[in-house]
Amino acid sequence: MDVRQLLQAEIWSKRTTRKVLTVTGFVFGFLLLGFFVWHEVGESWVTPGERSAAKAALVEIDALQNAESMNGKEFDSEEEKAQLKFDAARSSIRTHRDEDVVVLLSTYLILTTSPWDDARFALEYPGSSIDGDPKSVLIGT
Repeated sequence: MDVRQLLQAEIWSKRTTRKVLTVTGFVFGFLLLGFFVWHEVGESWVTPGERSAAKAALVEIDALQNAESMNGKEFDSEEEKAQLKFDAARSSIRTHRDEDVVVLLSTYLILTTSPWDDARFALEYPGSSIDGDPKSVLIGT
């Protein structure tokens, strides 16, 4: 092959460019679609393990709602059961929606147990006030 034939040989044609762009477009579109599906599943799907663990934790937290009829030991044992169920729910997080469920459960657990904790604190430290300055509660002045 001489130089003239080599210079006239077409190395990259419009057809080759079209094929490369088509394959690249399909791959990019497939990856974009896969990312979109993965994102939507993560945002809107609660996994079955999280669903069952959250239901069990919710039942235990709801049992703490009648704290007025319990003594301190009963409440502590019920709170421990609820905390164990909450920890199980937290350990079964797989998606973003699962994280949202655990945050809501955590908030519900804290709001349910805080009046009891406040009353227990007032009983243990009768001279202190929770509403006052936090430093005075810790120092005891």
